[in-house]
Amino acid sequence: MASKPGKKRAYHHGDLERALIDASLQVIARVGPEDFTLRDIARRVGVAPSAPYRHFPDKDALLAAVAGECAKRLGDAMDAAAAAAGPDILDQFRAAGIAYVRFAVENPAHFRVMNMPSIAEREPMRAGVGEWMETKLTELREVQQRGGLADFPLDQILLATRAMTYGLSRLIVDAQDGLGGLDAHGAVKLAQSVTNVLGLGLLPRARGGVASG
Repeated sequence: MASKPGKKRAYHHGDLERALIDASLQVIARVGPEDFTLRDIARRVGVAPSAPYRHFPDKDALLAAVAGECAKRLGDAMDAAAAAAGPDILDQFRAAGIAYVRFAVENPAHFRVMNMPSIAEREPMRAGVGEWMETKLTELREVQQRGGLADFPLDQILLATRAMTYGLSRLIVDAQDGLGGLDAHGAVKLAQSVTNVLGLGLLPRARGGVASG
């Protein structure tokens, strides 16, 4: 008799791992990644407090799974923005960066969980970033070989663009430098301006080209 409730509960949820991740996404969006517990998630899903440990040995393991889900959603948003930008690789690259900032502003708690030091170094997250980097390096190398990109080391170009998108996102999400309260529309406009500065560079330009020296 004692086993029947457990069987009924497992049948109700079907995929307990998926249910735990979905519930965590909702809770993190509301309270942030620092203030949720496995016990609270279990209660929301409707299972015993010990049930989450069948799939996740600790809170960080569940957070890593949530971060992976967030990263997938972010990747989908960036891919969609790049696809809508047209055939030019640099336009696609810029659009993906702007989409990154927009995602962070629209989903600040999810942005934070993806960038928690203990989570960002997990293998699934590192693998996802690595695959994206390799794809972009290949695309940018082709553009650079055609003369459409400055002759800087590509890893430095990628690092500069990642620093810009992450840094701007962090400033907005953490309400630094007077950027608190900026909505998604305002964040997109700011990201467009900042990426334009990055694309043009900081050296003064002479009429007809970049000034020498």
